[in-house]
Amino acid sequence: MSDHVHRAAHDGLPSLSLPVVHDMVSGELMIPATAVTGLLRAAAASWSACPYDDTGCRQAAEPYAASLTGCADQLDVECIVAAGAAG
Repeated sequence: MSDHVHRAAHDGLPSLSLPVVHDMVSGELMIPATAVTGLLRAAAASWSACPYDDTGCRQAAEPYAASLTGCADQLDVECIVAAGAAG
């Protein structure tokens, strides 16, 4: 069973629709890795685009944005490795 979870945007950011799937065996909810990496990259981009002119805001957000982007990159790599091992 596939559902799309819609979230209302209360902070001015675009709403997000995540494709959620129920695993038939375990009953756990699963989200495709591409949706997760997209979410991580969108959050990083949002933090990098600080709306304030204060450079301190951007400097403070840069390490967090880089960390999220790094997590997304690592997840991409792990998925490529897993797909190669399965094929």
